[in-house]
Amino acid sequence: MASSASVKPVIAAIDFGTTFSGYAYSIKDDYDKYLERKTEQPKIICPTWSAAGGWMTYKAPTCVLFRPNRKFHSFGYEARDYYQNNLKKEDFTKWFYFEHFKMMLYKEKDELSKDKWLVESINVEGNTAKKMKAVEVFAAVIEFFKGHILKALQVSHGDGVIINTEGLDDSSSKTGVTNNTGGLGDSSSKTGVIINAEGLGDGSFKAKTRKFCNDDVHWVLTVPAIWDLKAKQFMRDAAEKAGISTDQLSLALEPEAASIHCRKQPVGVEQTGGYKAIASMKEGDKYIVFDQGGGTTDITVHEVTGPNSVKEIHQACGGHWGGITVNGEFYKFLVRLLGGFVINDVKKHHAGDYFELMYSFEHAKTCFNEDTDKTTIRLPVAWLETYENSTNQKLSEVIPQTNFKNQIQLKGDKMRFNHNLFRSFFDYSIINVTDELDKLFKKQELSGVHTLLAVGGFSESPVLIDAVKQKLGEKVNVIVPRDPGLAVLKGAVMFGFEPGTIKSRVSRYTYGVAMQRHYIGGVDDASKRPSHDDSLIDDVFDIHVKKGQVVEIGHFEPEHTYFPVIDEQKCAHFEFFASEEKDPKYTTEKGCSMLGVLSVDLTRKDSKDGELSLKINASGTEIVAVVKEKATKNEYRAYFCLF
Repeated sequence: MASSASVKPVIAAIDFGTTFSGYAYSIKDDYDKYLERKTEQPKIICPTWSAAGGWMTYKAPTCVLFRPNRKFHSFGYEARDYYQNNLKKEDFTKWFYFEHFKMMLYKEKDELSKDKWLVESINVEGNTAKKMKAVEVFAAVIEFFKGHILKALQVSHGDGVIINTEGLDDSSSKTGVTNNTGGLGDSSSKTGVIINAEGLGDGSFKAKTRKFCNDDVHWVLTVPAIWDLKAKQFMRDAAEKAGISTDQLSLALEPEAASIHCRKQPVGVEQTGGYKAIASMKEGDKYIVFDQGGGTTDITVHEVTGPNSVKEIHQACGGHWGGITVNGEFYKFLVRLLGGFVINDVKKHHAGDYFELMYSFEHAKTCFNEDTDKTTIRLPVAWLETYENSTNQKLSEVIPQTNFKNQIQLKGDKMRFNHNLFRSFFDYSIINVTDELDKLFKKQELSGVHTLLAVGGFSESPVLIDAVKQKLGEKVNVIVPRDPGLAVLKGAVMFGFEPGTIKSRVSRYTYGVAMQRHYIGGVDDASKRPSHDDSLIDDVFDIHVKKGQVVEIGHFEPEHTYFPVIDEQKCAHFEFFASEEKDPKYTTEKGCSMLGVLSVDLTRKDSKDGELSLKINASGTEIVAVVKEKATKNEYRAYFCLF
């Protein structure tokens, strides 16, 4: 296979998740060895993050803390611990703390812009909401990851940098790459990354490889396939604000990235019945990619087109049914049990204890399965005291009088849930997910699909996977790769090196341009009828690509021909639009959005020969539009971001 010759020296991917986020990167020289079949697997570095209690995780919580002056303070575990523990007794009523904020891009998609405000996670009823510009919050997190990655590269590939290897554990190699780079930055451990290091005889090593800078990196941001154009453009805007130029950035659709990783890597899987894994599928085989993340459920269908390529054969679908909805159901339970006023008071006066309970539930959620009889969660004392002060009653005495009397027990600060109650918190997500999958598998065009690849962090939940298997039955083989939460991240790096792995996609929108033409009776709305028969009507949607149409990567659609409205016209303006409808008639209809304008200077000499041809390619991360002036053969090209 050819090497990734046109790729920058480093590909770095950022998986910006609703609940957890992380990054990975690979050096082109290393990846080329994989492409040249010199190694079985590509060397993709996934650094770890230090959590409380000495735990190391490949992703950090998606939470960010800003100072009162709106300057970035910290991210991930450091932000969470600093805010929750408050050892320095900060007045956090003046600070800004955000978590789970990525969901705004899906929930409030119709209102998205650079001026959109993001309300702080602790939003106390009756108080003035603290908020920051959403793009500034997203940009700060991207910039944090960018700095983290560049620092990791500085350490691992610094030109003549001396690195002390003290503290490397047994799993680290002084001649290879250690994953233990999560401590680079404010929340660092002392372990560094060493590549091709030469021993100096004093316990330290000198790196012999080149030093990388931002210009050497191509960045890949992961996004859900079901996001609309505004959300994807918002992420581009945030990345640009973080110092990542447009030509250095690609957006990778999360289910596509996961599919690429699982197709190319012989990943270990949990499967039954001896079915073939994704990596061993042959040309023509089809499978559903089920990406169950923290916020959204992303579902698409792929068909194998060759040893190293796939194509999308069904439009992406899904919804807000990710793991965070389980937390939402738990919150509703707290409201029913304690009352909203108690929760509001805890938020206002004991924010750390509020989050401690939420984090305890998150941990219990990941450990829960169908065989779990009882689940115990610690209820911080502040919750119990606030309830007693607000109601003049002890919670332990009130519970036996509620509808939950046979479902929960409170002993001291330990709340114990029976199986059925805790399992009910998963119902909203599971019911919506399994119904969507069931509808998909029943479609005639997908009758030959018998494999489902489950990826994303929430796919680690045995309750979810058991429910999916039960709903779909034995006819469908459900495959869960080990570390399903890393499939998207590693696949995004591979996509950066090999974007051609995806051969075609199913268009989620109808694309075209606005044009003028004569009124057509029986076709056009009566309101469009001009006062004079020879007059033209405006804002006609001339369709180039229809929603649901299969578009081949790199291929242009058939060209359309246009003519200037008047002979003396010196410039033609092509206004490009996207619509959520399959057959829009006008660009002014609901669901239509302008993508941009391409202006063409008309240089023809003969006023009668003003023919212009336009062809577009809408298969990639942007529309490529080419306009040709017939008389002069002059060509004009423009690019409009899609995702």
